[in-house]
Amino acid sequence: MENIEILEQIAKQKLHGKNREIVLKRLGEVFDIDQKETKAILLELEKDGDIFCDKNGKVFLSSKLKFIKGTINGNARGFAFCIPEDDTLEDVFIASPNLKGAIHGDKVLISIRDGHEGKTEGVVEKILERGLKTVVGTISVYQKFSFVVPDNKKITKDVFIKKGHEHGAKNGDKVFVTITGYGDKNMTGSVIEILGRGEGDITTDVLSIVRSYELIEEFSKPLLDYCKTIPQSVDASKYSDRLDLRDQIIFTIDGDDTRDFDDAVSLVKDGENYVLGVHIADVGEYVKRDTILDEEAFERGTSVYFPNSVLPMLPKELSNGICSLNPNEDRLALSCIVKIDKFGNVLEHKICESIICSKERMTYKNVTKIIEGDAELCERYKNIVPTLNLMAELNFILEKNRKQRGEIDFDLPEPQILLDEKMEVVDIVKKPRTVSERLIESFMLMANEVVAEHFKKLGIPFVYRIHEVPTIDKIKAFNDFAGAMGYHLRASGVEIKPMDIQKFMNGIEDEEKKKIINSVLLRSMQKAKYSSQCLGHFGLANKYYCHFTSPIRRYPDLTIHRIIKDYLHNRLNEKKLKELSQFVVKSSAKSSEREVLAQRAERDVDDYFKCRYMKNKIGQVFDATIDSVTNFGFFVELENTVEGLVSIASLKGRDYTFNEKSLVLSNGIKRFQIGDKVKVKLTNVNLSERNIDFELVE
Repeated sequence: MENIEILEQIAKQKLHGKNREIVLKRLGEVFDIDQKETKAILLELEKDGDIFCDKNGKVFLSSKLKFIKGTINGNARGFAFCIPEDDTLEDVFIASPNLKGAIHGDKVLISIRDGHEGKTEGVVEKILERGLKTVVGTISVYQKFSFVVPDNKKITKDVFIKKGHEHGAKNGDKVFVTITGYGDKNMTGSVIEILGRGEGDITTDVLSIVRSYELIEEFSKPLLDYCKTIPQSVDASKYSDRLDLRDQIIFTIDGDDTRDFDDAVSLVKDGENYVLGVHIADVGEYVKRDTILDEEAFERGTSVYFPNSVLPMLPKELSNGICSLNPNEDRLALSCIVKIDKFGNVLEHKICESIICSKERMTYKNVTKIIEGDAELCERYKNIVPTLNLMAELNFILEKNRKQRGEIDFDLPEPQILLDEKMEVVDIVKKPRTVSERLIESFMLMANEVVAEHFKKLGIPFVYRIHEVPTIDKIKAFNDFAGAMGYHLRASGVEIKPMDIQKFMNGIEDEEKKKIINSVLLRSMQKAKYSSQCLGHFGLANKYYCHFTSPIRRYPDLTIHRIIKDYLHNRLNEKKLKELSQFVVKSSAKSSEREVLAQRAERDVDDYFKCRYMKNKIGQVFDATIDSVTNFGFFVELENTVEGLVSIASLKGRDYTFNEKSLVLSNGIKRFQIGDKVKVKLTNVNLSERNIDFELVE
């Protein structure tokens, strides 16, 4: 019996608002179960927030009360927002008194009411689950007790530490604390690790961010011992049943500093058609299901990349060793071989286990130079130059094909933080997106699409990468903004399509306005995530999409590899399919959760290094672009991607008002909107909070 059946019966039997005893008795009769089991079911539903029990012992369906489940996102000023579990709903403001003891990270059930100036506000009705289990902060040690002030200013309560529970931490130490209690004014806890002394030390500061997200650094000794049993070379004679591609021109193309090579490519012509090979490290051959290695990979979910280090999903014996497609070494792979016509259409494909031997370890930089005709490099790599030129040709066709079907290319540059040997920032630049990066992107997209479509049509449980259609409310809010600039996004059908957005953006001739609108439009999109349901990828304008190409660093890709291998070896019997249908739901949810945590940690560490870079530039003036506008000022972005706040308090003049629809801050004389070019002076850098403040230069 599923929880959904219980909820349906509560509604059908008109038990909403009845006393608990009546509900227990009636449900017991309907489902023929004893009171102990019925109580356990109700308790689970209450814990999940699907039902709400008031202080008088009455049971209510949360949906009928229009309660919302969500997560608290705190603010240093005491108030918070509830981020609904249903991502089609807007965030809900919660005033400090209405938090009812809930803190940043808590999963809660809230009710909605009219608040200040007619705006809706939330009230926490129940804390479903405490989200904060540990805290990183600075300890103040006194004679009889200690306090830890959290680094994260969204956590507005300090942590009280009893005498003896500071475990050697001294006044001013940066510490990692486990929470043991949640009081009205303070939390209680115990120090479990001393991270370092104060702020300013790079190792301590980055470790503090890692700990704050509870990311896993070291691999356990039993896991490392298990890795020693894994061979570090391939005995080809044991894999005679695999497609042997070792004599083909196959090679990797990656960044200069890449150490784990999980994808290699090949390309030949067959008449007018192209035969593209995307060969992915067969990680599933070594990371077996339900082993200690698999369990830890599942918990990590993804590798996490920082400017100064990486937290890998798999230990180096695999990620840099036997699973890495190193040049001139036999390696096991899963190959997706696709025949493509001259218009970029897939004619046929094959997905199989293979054995390959990469001929070269190429870099994006060198491949771009070769395609552009660099004589020295063309001579050095003359064995693969024809293949590279053919790849550039196919990429042009594939990009054109994706554009014709409506793919949206937001083309947002990513920062690249360059460090010296002391881990100090020497420069911040935008990552290039040259022809070599783009062709690898095209080939990986092709493989991901082909694999997703293949298994969707087979009807086998799977993990898809989905990007849902933007909500009506978000498109309406976007049109309110775009309308103020003289533009309107219209749907060609019942709902908006990717092609509608592409045509809309192509119709904006003013490049400056285009950048502004592009920025706001991106924020109107849904977030991509993993799902067991094939709901399509809106941004790519594709019905089928998955992540198949990076099993060394992403668990969903590893899940897919195992499904493919089970299918190829006819292991998917009825029992296996039932187990798999449950696991893909679990894997999708966990992978999405870990991806979000990794992205937040990566962003925070990037912001930390950006702050270090800017700290000695206080007083300098910079050209900047307004990136976002709020009721308390506006954020600007420098050419090097560094962002900071120009607060409303620092602006000259009075009575600035914020228009939520047009996203304009104005006092009738001056107005500021997204995309405006401004000159700003750096006034403050807060390393611990990773904040940068600017002032407008007239």
